[in-house]
Amino acid sequence: MSLQSRLNKLGVNCTCPKCNSSLKVKNGKRKNGIQEYKCKECGTKFTAFTNTILEKTRWHWDIWVKVLEMTINNLSIKKMINILENDYGCTNINEKTVWLWRMKLIHSIATLPMPKLNGVIQVDETFIRESQKGSRELVSYINGEERTARYGRVSSKYGIMGTEFATVTTAIDSSGYSVCKVTGLGKLTNEMFIDLFSDYFNNPSYICSDGNLVYEKYCEIFNTPHYIKPSNYSDILLKNGYDDCKTVEDREKLMLKLYNNDLIDKITYKGKLNYIEFKNLKTNNKLSLARVNELHKDLKKFIYTDKTNVSTKYLEDYIGFFTYLKNWKVRFNRYPNSKKDIEQIFEEILTAKVNYTVNDIKTKELDLPKPSGKYMNILIEETKKVREITKNKYFKFNEEDGVVTFNKREYLLDIPRYKLYNLCKEYNIKRFRKLAIWSIVTLLLKQSDIDIKIYQLLEKDRYLRNNDE
Repeated sequence: MSLQSRLNKLGVNCTCPKCNSSLKVKNGKRKNGIQEYKCKECGTKFTAFTNTILEKTRWHWDIWVKVLEMTINNLSIKKMINILENDYGCTNINEKTVWLWRMKLIHSIATLPMPKLNGVIQVDETFIRESQKGSRELVSYINGEERTARYGRVSSKYGIMGTEFATVTTAIDSSGYSVCKVTGLGKLTNEMFIDLFSDYFNNPSYICSDGNLVYEKYCEIFNTPHYIKPSNYSDILLKNGYDDCKTVEDREKLMLKLYNNDLIDKITYKGKLNYIEFKNLKTNNKLSLARVNELHKDLKKFIYTDKTNVSTKYLEDYIGFFTYLKNWKVRFNRYPNSKKDIEQIFEEILTAKVNYTVNDIKTKELDLPKPSGKYMNILIEETKKVREITKNKYFKFNEEDGVVTFNKREYLLDIPRYKLYNLCKEYNIKRFRKLAIWSIVTLLLKQSDIDIKIYQLLEKDRYLRNNDE
């Protein structure tokens, strides 16, 4: 069956691509023998190939399906060329041609719809180092600093809250379906998360996350129960002697104490819960971050190992491609492994009418939200201050610090009550337990060295090491 016949059978361009009218007439054939149509409503001329990735193609159906199969199976460019030349008789192809071909398919799959998520949804960010792989001229996204080439593992200067990392925000439900989005360079904001994810959440029973305030704000707005587990949960247990407890009873007493002091995981927007109520809800609803953590492992393996890193300007396409295949596996309980599977995916691409041209790929530029120059200057300045005060030259802000705008009042208003009380004790503030939180914060901000205390709070309970972030 010819490509044109297949497209006609799939109903691709059965209506006018401009006005969507079904009133059309045949308008002769083009030089390549393809049937042309003319819309009776608006006069637009088109073919079955218009606005699809097959427009102007010289390859037949089986070759396209084979290239898609090899792309999904992560074959190298050289292996793809070898198969196309020896098994399909393709001529005049090179590495650039096949790479562009593959990028067309990856982009097309990445634009396909993602699923709605239900039930218990786990959300978290992971971070991919900003990369300009393949670029001849490197662009710096930090004012006043040159962007030099990186060879091997080189630590960032200011961490994941700045422009040295792309933030990939992920969500996965209890069935295993997931949504992964590149939300920008640097920190995730409330607006970004709501804009990109709210349409994919179908009345979740719980949102599970780490201590990032973005998720707490979302749950507040949409009145959704929120399970929060701090990233340093294991460190907190270790520091407080959990491993030294001899009996189950001793462990439960310790967990009760930690829970009452707001030091471990908790559930918000579910009313006031005592420890037993919280524990039962957590167990019965299987609240954790295990699924999203596993998703991050798979995602990073895909980017750093399977694809040997990718340029950040193409990261959205690769993340969308990865997500589609993960959801395919959930839907069919396996990855696509037959020609029928691959053809089904290819048909989905064609009916979606995604047209991604070679020129689109070649002229692609980084088009992601980025922190402002002012924000980056403040981040750099504040990072240097914390490093100097804490004597930790590796300190970098992270997404759970609660530092959103570097506004000290906002930071103090967002931290747990027990931390405020501890500061009051250090400053010998009287009768602080009878005061409203706003009043406590106002008194604390009057202290001459409150900056130092805040920096010490940020540094406390962290594993401080030099790593790739």
